[in-house]
Amino acid sequence: MTARLVVAILIVTFQPFASLIAQERATLRVYLARHGQTDGNLNRRAQGWTDTPLNETGRLQAALLAERLDGVRLDAIYSSTLSRSRATAETVAAGRNVKVASLPGLREVGLGRFEDLSLDDPLLKGRPRGEERGPDDGESPGQVAARVNEAIATVRKSHSAGNILIVGHAGANGYVLRALLQMTAEQMGQVGVQDNDELYMIELTEGVKPRVFKLIPEGKFNEL
Repeated sequence: MTARLVVAILIVTFQPFASLIAQERATLRVYLARHGQTDGNLNRRAQGWTDTPLNETGRLQAALLAERLDGVRLDAIYSSTLSRSRATAETVAAGRNVKVASLPGLREVGLGRFEDLSLDDPLLKGRPRGEERGPDDGESPGQVAARVNEAIATVRKSHSAGNILIVGHAGANGYVLRALLQMTAEQMGQVGVQDNDELYMIELTEGVKPRVFKLIPEGKFNEL
């Protein structure tokens, strides 16, 4: 079976992967995407809350996300307040009868005085860890978890069933998964970083163990 055929199957069957039990109960499907590429991503910068726009590749990735979700009825689309997230979400929303709701709690992890440094900068590598971070060191894991949990609670309160899209960020989306799947910090740490062109679908049904599906872009099959 070729990679192209496998991807086609994933795309076609992405939404109806529910079990028979899930089909009989109210199910919420959360499509979780990362924003398209920015020059900060391309140049390996630690962006954090730095508001960098999508570059040309990022705009193409946003359009591809919209194409992948074509035919999926979305009841709501959420983004963070940062433009790279919102622009990606608005690309999907274009032509749909749904507006993008931007939630501050979905923003990327704030880095304080370490914003916009190279990922290879020794200063960034020396950033205090965990709850040892001071006011100028950016957010602690506990702070990120608290505001992401609040944002996800708001979303879940508004949607007990249906399909929604959340467009977030590499770091923050790990906390989104943690909140949706009720993972521990250790379990979250075992989840790889979501790429700019990857899409997850989390299926939540009361009384049924959550199910997670990942769409792997065709060109990445050779990397597995």
